Amino acid sequence: MKQLKGLNQKEWMLMRFWLVVLFILNTLGIVGIPLLLNAWIDDVPIFKTAIILAGIWLLFSHLIAAILFITSLQLDMKRPDIWLHTESSIYKLIGTKLAFATIITSLSLLWIELLLVILQIFYADPEFMTFGQLLEIKVYVFVGIFFSIILNLIIVLFFWVIYHLIRPYVKGFSVIITFFLYIVSSIIWSTNSSLEFIKNFPRFGGITIPVPGFIEKFSMNENYRDLTFLIEPTIYLSDIVIITAFAIILFWGAALWFEKKVRI
Repeated sequence: MKQLKGLNQKEWMLMRFWLVVLFILNTLGIVGIPLLLNAWIDDVPIFKTAIILAGIWLLFSHLIAAILFITSLQLDMKRPDIWLHTESSIYKLIGTKLAFATIITSLSLLWIELLLVILQIFYADPEFMTFGQLLEIKVYVFVGIFFSIILNLIIVLFFWVIYHLIRPYVKGFSVIITFFLYIVSSIIWSTNSSLEFIKNFPRFGGITIPVPGFIEKFSMNENYRDLTFLIEPTIYLSDIVIITAFAIILFWGAALWFEKKVRI
């Protein structure tokens, strides 16, 4: 427990600066830009603009988490003799960094959601989105992004380990090769419909997720009725079990691989 507490304190010292930076950028982007646009152009709706900007920011949340994670790893890899030569296991060392990158990014997302709530209070637009619809969609988005960030960081860890494995042999080309391998693997995953691999397993525990009210109203428009996000999605517990097992195995394998081949 003392080891974990020490790792958490050390990681907090590294990450707290970036948390403040994200909060400032979030505030300037979600609140500052809509207010400035409204001051220059009277017809610009503040709340709608903030929602659009928040959506754009959410698209980059995985990239932000990955940058925080890699930055933290690389900072300690400058002195691997200090970072790795401890009594803490490699799983604790890397897991703490992964957890903090996820937490910092999640706090940033929660801050964005709070800013949207404040804007909704002062610049309400019930015809566009009610307060209840805002809270509803915020829960959907946050939960989905939170778990996808964790999986994404584990995948990033795997390729970060590959980078350090090939670095002694290819030097400056290691970044290019690693990025190329990441792109190729992503294309293979998508083009070969790897999710079909999951679907071949017996499925159980189906849970139908209701479509948020804000999105459901699009179904009234004939032009949007066929959009897939208007159909109530079904989540299967069996899929969650398989994906969780995949994430655990990949994390365990990447950390073990790193310890055996890279650790001094």
